[in-house]
Amino acid sequence: MKQCLAAALLWLSSAAIPAAAQEFPALYSVTGVAADDVLNIRSAPQADAEIIGTLAPDQTGVEVIRPDTSGKWGLVNSREQSGWTALRFLDRAPGGDWYRQRNQALDCFGTEPFWSLTLDEAPNLTTPDDPDIRFTLAAREAASGRSGKAGFHAVKLRHSKYPDSEPASLSGTLTAQHCSDGMSDRAFGITIDMLQLRAGGKMDVLTGCCSLIP
Repeated sequence: MKQCLAAALLWLSSAAIPAAAQEFPALYSVTGVAADDVLNIRSAPQADAEIIGTLAPDQTGVEVIRPDTSGKWGLVNSREQSGWTALRFLDRAPGGDWYRQRNQALDCFGTEPFWSLTLDEAPNLTTPDDPDIRFTLAAREAASGRSGKAGFHAVKLRHSKYPDSEPASLSGTLTAQHCSDGMSDRAFGITIDMLQLRAGGKMDVLTGCCSLIP
Protein backbone atom coordinates (compact mmCIF):
# COMPACT_ATOMS: atom_id res chain seq x y z
CA MET A 1 0.00 0.00 0.00
CA LYS A 2 2.82 2.40 0.89
CA GLN A 3 4.57 1.62 -2.37
CA CYS A 4 1.39 2.39 -4.32
CA LEU A 5 0.95 5.66 -2.41
CA ALA A 6 4.54 6.66 -3.05
CA ALA A 7 4.18 5.86 -6.73
CA ALA A 8 0.99 7.92 -6.91
CA LEU A 9 2.64 10.89 -5.20
CA LEU A 10 5.60 10.65 -7.55
CA TRP A 11 3.27 10.61 -10.57
CA LEU A 12 1.34 13.61 -9.27
CA SER A 13 4.48 15.60 -8.59
CA SER A 14 5.84 14.93 -12.08
CA ALA A 15 2.48 15.71 -13.68
CA ALA A 16 2.45 19.08 -11.92
CA ILE A 17 5.71 20.11 -13.56
CA PRO A 18 4.85 22.24 -16.59
CA ALA A 19 6.30 21.45 -20.00
CA ALA A 20 9.29 23.46 -21.11
CA ALA A 21 8.24 26.90 -22.24
CA GLN A 22 8.09 27.30 -26.00
CA GLU A 23 10.47 29.85 -27.42
CA PHE A 24 9.70 32.57 -29.95
CA PRO A 25 9.65 33.62 -32.70
CA ALA A 26 8.33 30.46 -34.37
CA LEU A 27 6.40 29.40 -37.45
CA TYR A 28 2.79 28.23 -37.24
CA SER A 29 -0.03 27.00 -39.46
CA VAL A 30 -3.68 27.99 -39.16
CA THR A 31 -5.89 25.16 -37.92
CA GLY A 32 -9.49 24.64 -36.82
CA VAL A 33 -10.88 27.43 -39.02
CA ALA A 34 -13.71 26.61 -41.45
CA ALA A 35 -12.81 26.61 -45.15
CA ASP A 36 -15.16 29.53 -45.80
CA ASP A 37 -13.89 31.58 -42.85
CA VAL A 38 -10.71 33.44 -41.85
CA LEU A 39 -8.63 33.88 -38.71
CA ASN A 40 -8.73 37.50 -37.60
CA ILE A 41 -5.73 39.60 -36.66
CA ARG A 42 -6.70 42.22 -34.08
CA SER A 43 -5.18 45.45 -32.86
CA ALA A 44 -5.01 44.15 -29.27
CA PRO A 45 -4.99 40.69 -27.65
CA GLN A 46 -8.73 40.59 -26.99
CA ALA A 47 -11.73 39.26 -28.91
CA ASP A 48 -13.49 42.61 -29.29
CA ALA A 49 -10.45 44.57 -30.56
CA GLU A 50 -10.43 46.09 -34.05
CA ILE A 51 -9.72 43.67 -36.91
CA ILE A 52 -6.65 44.86 -38.85
CA GLY A 53 -6.03 41.79 -41.02
CA THR A 54 -6.85 38.14 -41.60
CA LEU A 55 -5.16 34.79 -42.16
CA ALA A 56 -6.50 32.20 -44.60
CA PRO A 57 -7.95 28.98 -43.08
CA ASP A 58 -5.15 26.91 -44.67
CA GLN A 59 -2.34 29.44 -44.28
CA THR A 60 1.08 28.11 -43.33
CA GLY A 61 4.38 29.77 -42.45
CA VAL A 62 2.80 32.27 -40.06
CA GLU A 63 5.53 33.81 -37.91
CA VAL A 64 4.43 34.37 -34.33
CA ILE A 65 6.82 36.89 -32.86
CA ARG A 66 5.81 36.47 -29.23
CA PRO A 67 2.77 35.60 -27.08
CA ASP A 68 0.91 38.03 -24.84
CA THR A 69 1.07 37.71 -21.06
CA SER A 70 -1.89 35.30 -21.02
CA GLY A 71 -0.29 32.96 -23.55
CA LYS A 72 -3.55 32.91 -25.52
CA TRP A 73 -2.66 35.42 -28.22
CA GLY A 74 0.30 35.67 -30.58
CA LEU A 75 1.81 38.77 -32.21
CA VAL A 76 2.02 38.56 -36.02
CA ASN A 77 2.66 41.02 -38.84
CA SER A 78 -0.03 42.10 -41.27
CA ARG A 79 1.17 44.34 -44.10
CA GLU A 80 2.90 47.33 -42.47
CA GLN A 81 1.69 46.72 -38.91
CA SER A 82 1.56 44.02 -36.28
CA GLY A 83 -1.46 42.60 -34.49
CA TRP A 84 -2.73 39.74 -32.39
CA THR A 85 -4.36 36.44 -33.32
CA ALA A 86 -5.71 33.59 -31.18
CA LEU A 87 -3.06 30.90 -30.61
CA ARG A 88 -5.73 28.21 -30.19
CA PHE A 89 -6.18 28.37 -33.97
CA LEU A 90 -2.47 27.98 -34.71
CA ASP A 91 -0.32 24.83 -34.77
CA ARG A 92 3.41 25.22 -34.20
CA ALA A 93 5.51 23.87 -37.07
CA PRO A 94 7.55 20.75 -36.24
CA GLY A 95 11.24 21.07 -35.51
CA GLY A 96 13.36 22.73 -32.88
CA ASP A 97 13.81 26.37 -31.98
CA TRP A 98 15.03 28.59 -34.83
CA TYR A 99 18.46 29.35 -33.36
CA ARG A 100 19.29 25.64 -33.08
CA GLN A 101 18.53 24.98 -36.75
CA ARG A 102 21.28 25.71 -39.24
CA ASN A 103 18.79 25.28 -42.11
CA GLN A 104 16.23 27.80 -40.77
CA ALA A 105 16.44 30.60 -43.33
CA LEU A 106 16.21 34.19 -42.11
CA ASP A 107 15.31 37.41 -43.90
CA CYS A 108 17.43 40.14 -42.31
CA PHE A 109 17.65 43.84 -43.06
CA GLY A 110 18.67 47.20 -41.66
CA THR A 111 18.56 50.93 -42.32
CA GLU A 112 21.11 53.76 -42.34
CA PRO A 113 22.46 52.43 -44.60
CA PHE A 114 19.81 50.20 -46.14
CA TRP A 115 20.89 46.60 -46.52
CA SER A 116 19.32 43.14 -46.69
CA LEU A 117 20.60 39.63 -46.16
CA THR A 118 19.05 36.27 -46.91
CA LEU A 119 20.73 34.04 -44.35
CA ASP A 120 20.67 30.41 -45.42
CA GLU A 121 23.21 27.93 -46.77
CA ALA A 122 24.10 30.43 -49.52
CA PRO A 123 23.73 33.91 -47.95
CA ASN A 124 23.01 36.81 -50.30
CA LEU A 125 23.83 40.37 -49.19
CA THR A 126 22.51 43.54 -50.82
CA THR A 127 23.73 47.05 -49.96
CA PRO A 128 23.55 50.41 -51.81
CA ASP A 129 27.16 49.95 -52.97
CA ASP A 130 27.06 46.18 -53.50
CA PRO A 131 23.70 45.05 -54.93
CA ASP A 132 24.24 41.28 -55.01
CA ILE A 133 27.05 39.62 -53.09
CA ARG A 134 26.89 35.86 -52.61
CA PHE A 135 28.50 33.91 -49.82
CA THR A 136 28.68 30.36 -48.58
CA LEU A 137 27.77 29.62 -44.98
CA ALA A 138 30.82 28.31 -43.15
CA ALA A 139 29.30 27.97 -39.67
CA ARG A 140 26.13 28.69 -37.74
CA GLU A 141 25.75 27.50 -34.17
CA ALA A 142 23.58 28.11 -31.14
CA ALA A 143 25.35 29.84 -28.26
CA SER A 144 26.53 27.42 -25.62
CA GLY A 145 24.38 27.60 -22.49
CA ARG A 146 22.37 30.54 -23.81
CA SER A 147 18.88 30.14 -25.25
CA GLY A 148 17.68 32.37 -28.08
CA LYS A 149 21.15 33.25 -29.36
CA ALA A 150 23.32 32.02 -32.22
CA GLY A 151 26.37 33.03 -34.21
CA PHE A 152 27.25 32.64 -37.88
CA HIS A 153 30.16 33.06 -40.28
CA ALA A 154 30.01 33.22 -44.09
CA VAL A 155 32.73 33.66 -46.70
CA LYS A 156 32.40 35.20 -50.15
CA LEU A 157 32.19 32.91 -53.15
CA ARG A 158 35.32 33.45 -55.21
CA HIS A 159 34.52 34.68 -58.68
CA SER A 160 36.28 37.06 -61.05
CA LYS A 161 33.34 39.47 -61.19
CA TYR A 162 33.67 40.31 -57.49
CA PRO A 163 36.04 43.22 -56.85
CA ASP A 164 38.26 43.25 -53.80
CA SER A 165 36.27 46.18 -52.41
CA GLU A 166 33.32 43.90 -51.64
CA PRO A 167 33.07 42.14 -48.28
CA ALA A 168 35.27 39.05 -48.04
CA SER A 169 33.35 37.60 -45.11
CA LEU A 170 30.38 38.14 -42.81
CA SER A 171 30.21 37.28 -39.13
CA GLY A 172 27.47 38.04 -36.67
CA THR A 173 25.19 37.19 -33.81
CA LEU A 174 21.44 36.56 -33.82
CA THR A 175 19.42 37.20 -30.68
CA ALA A 176 15.77 36.52 -29.88
CA GLN A 177 14.54 39.90 -28.72
CA HIS A 178 12.18 42.67 -29.80
CA CYS A 179 13.33 44.57 -32.89
CA SER A 180 11.83 47.43 -34.90
CA ASP A 181 12.76 48.56 -38.41
CA GLY A 182 12.07 52.18 -37.43
CA MET A 183 10.03 52.75 -40.58
CA SER A 184 6.78 50.86 -40.00
CA ASP A 185 4.60 49.54 -37.18
CA ARG A 186 5.77 45.98 -37.79
CA ALA A 187 7.53 44.07 -35.02
CA PHE A 188 10.30 41.50 -35.32
CA GLY A 189 11.59 38.90 -32.90
CA ILE A 190 15.26 38.61 -33.87
CA THR A 191 18.04 41.19 -33.85
CA ILE A 192 21.22 40.83 -35.88
CA ASP A 193 24.63 42.39 -35.27
CA MET A 194 26.94 41.78 -38.22
CA LEU A 195 30.53 42.53 -39.23
CA GLN A 196 31.60 42.89 -42.86
CA LEU A 197 35.32 42.31 -43.30
CA ARG A 198 36.70 43.77 -46.52
CA ALA A 199 40.02 43.28 -48.24
CA GLY A 200 42.71 45.38 -46.61
CA GLY A 201 41.22 44.96 -43.15
CA LYS A 202 38.38 47.48 -43.45
CA MET A 203 35.39 46.50 -41.33
CA ASP A 204 31.76 47.64 -41.43
CA VAL A 205 29.32 47.08 -38.55
CA LEU A 206 25.65 46.57 -39.43
CA THR A 207 22.66 46.08 -37.13
CA GLY A 208 19.08 45.20 -37.96
CA CYS A 209 16.15 42.83 -37.61
CA CYS A 210 15.37 39.33 -38.93
CA SER A 211 12.23 37.34 -39.61
CA LEU A 212 11.82 33.61 -40.19
CA ILE A 213 11.45 32.42 -43.79
CA PRO A 214 8.94 29.51 -44.09
